[in-house]
Amino acid sequence: MKSVNTFDLVVVFTYFVIIMGIGLFFMKVNKGGKEYFTGGSMIPWWMSGISLYMGNFSAWLFTGAAGFAYSTGWFTTLYFACGPIAYLIGSSMTAAKWRRTRSISPLEYTLTRFNITTQQFLSWVIATNFTLSAGVQLASTCKLFAPIIGIDLTVIVLMIGGIVMLHNFLGGLWGDMAMDVVQGVILLGITIIVMPLSLHLVGGFGSLLDKLPPLSLDHTYNGVHYTEHWVLGMLLISTIGFASGGAQRFYSVKDEKSAKRVGRMAAALALSVPLVFGIPPLVAKVYWPDLSQIEFFMPYAGKNPQDLVIVGLVMKLLPHGLIGVFIAAMLAATMTTLSTVYNMVSSIISHDIYKGMFRPDLNDQQLLKAGRIAALTIGMIVMTLAVFFVNSKFGIFNLMVAFFTLFNVPVTVPIAFGLIFRRVPKWSAVGAITWGLIVGATTRYVLGWDIGPQVYLSFAMTFGIFVTSQWTGHLYQTNKAALGLVSAVIAVVLGALFSRALFESPLGLEPSVQLIFAYVGALMLGLSLFPFASLFAREKEEDKKLIEQFFKKIDTPVDVAKEVYAGGRRQVSTMPLVGRTIIFMGILVSVAYFTKLEQMEFIAVTVMVLILWGFGGTLWILGKRAEQKDALERAQVSSVT
Repeated sequence: MKSVNTFDLVVVFTYFVIIMGIGLFFMKVNKGGKEYFTGGSMIPWWMSGISLYMGNFSAWLFTGAAGFAYSTGWFTTLYFACGPIAYLIGSSMTAAKWRRTRSISPLEYTLTRFNITTQQFLSWVIATNFTLSAGVQLASTCKLFAPIIGIDLTVIVLMIGGIVMLHNFLGGLWGDMAMDVVQGVILLGITIIVMPLSLHLVGGFGSLLDKLPPLSLDHTYNGVHYTEHWVLGMLLISTIGFASGGAQRFYSVKDEKSAKRVGRMAAALALSVPLVFGIPPLVAKVYWPDLSQIEFFMPYAGKNPQDLVIVGLVMKLLPHGLIGVFIAAMLAATMTTLSTVYNMVSSIISHDIYKGMFRPDLNDQQLLKAGRIAALTIGMIVMTLAVFFVNSKFGIFNLMVAFFTLFNVPVTVPIAFGLIFRRVPKWSAVGAITWGLIVGATTRYVLGWDIGPQVYLSFAMTFGIFVTSQWTGHLYQTNKAALGLVSAVIAVVLGALFSRALFESPLGLEPSVQLIFAYVGALMLGLSLFPFASLFAREKEEDKKLIEQFFKKIDTPVDVAKEVYAGGRRQVSTMPLVGRTIIFMGILVSVAYFTKLEQMEFIAVTVMVLILWGFGGTLWILGKRAEQKDALERAQVSSVT
């Protein structure tokens, strides 16, 4: 296999210079918190759609997910196929509603829809969840590139983490989305090339089908059990997750129509995932059936070497120059993914926690400063977590799944459905999140349930108490005996479920001890319905009026002339800049023609250059036309106002 040479390093260095240049360019756009966190709600829908897709894509897909695919075969393609469905359903549920919230933070609306306790509770839980997940993302990237570049894992964590912090500090949301487009084009181009080249190694797709074992729906990976229920659970989590977690991408565009297009764009892009990201690990499974015998993977024996199979294919199949593009684009993928997390979490910390609790008089410029300080702090925490994660033997895929399945359902259900269900009282979200977290943690880490059943029950309990909160509150006021009966039924049903499905506890508990925990936990959850129902019953007429006012805003379409282009504001022209950047990367890649290339390498370079020049040129031309259209639209608005 090849090793990185000077040409590859030049490509990487040049790419980082471009990234920082784009960050500096957009730094002047960020005049206040609204621009830094939402792009002034003037980001083009296609850019936001690509960013929504790329925001859920990083080096983890090339490491942890690739290692999982190598070990489980066709099973992983079912997981990859969940993406398009989840994007489409999730965005159709809430995209337009998110735009009509007119938010700066994804939790801003929860203060009015629910209450300050809910907002603060959600703020801390979500900030913790995404910070932990960001640590896994950074660890994935560093584990991917340490064997390529030959740098110690801890050192590379600090290097990449520092660059991510600087990029986010400079560019804000505009910088994140611009770079998402650049690295999205480059990464899809690389994967489109790697897939057919890898299939060539095993004699084509038909040969791959013959040599791979048939689809199995039962796998144990690094000590964690995966079945078809895990796939369905991930589809459920992803759908609700996009309905709530896509908020920033939905309210950063100008109107509801654009917000819906964002979701459809992400769904269309996700159709490529099962092919371009699923096939290469399967090829590696056939081509390298025993990684311990391959020199490239020997140093990582016992440390999940399967996480590096795509790296091995890239080093084997791609010529110098394209290897450099792969390294640079993968680093940028994680940079923009983490920057998105930093931007969102910093908006929560600065707007919902700092301003909401301590500085309600904070103006837009002060909010920008607070947000940047928060982003730097988050970056330091994430780097510390990543150093721990890269040395963990639990496996990067399992770490990601652990955080994803525990936190996402309890948090995302009230955020997403709070925009849909109008009659649930203000305290409903607190009850839903509490039940979801307790059930998820108990079933997974005390009783040892598989991930699929854990997600099912966590969703059922979270959604159930949320949508029935008005009814249980009414029972508390009018018929406490009936409420007691409901509480007893819940305790009995949960006790039966908990006791019938005992697995090997991650805490090493004996079955008898697990049973005690099961019954005690079921009894406590059942009895907790009383205090929660008392909270639900506190709904006053003024609370109901506030909720009615909130949904009146949700029912009111965005007035683009007044709310977006008011005061002579104009949309930032991004397509020409992004197009020129992509064209320049194509020119840089074309230098590979002056090196010694084999036939397949020559074809690979040619395809990559054509992709970069074609897409970059298209963006450049369309950007010029968009500038003309924007000028005409602003002129029409001016004539009306």
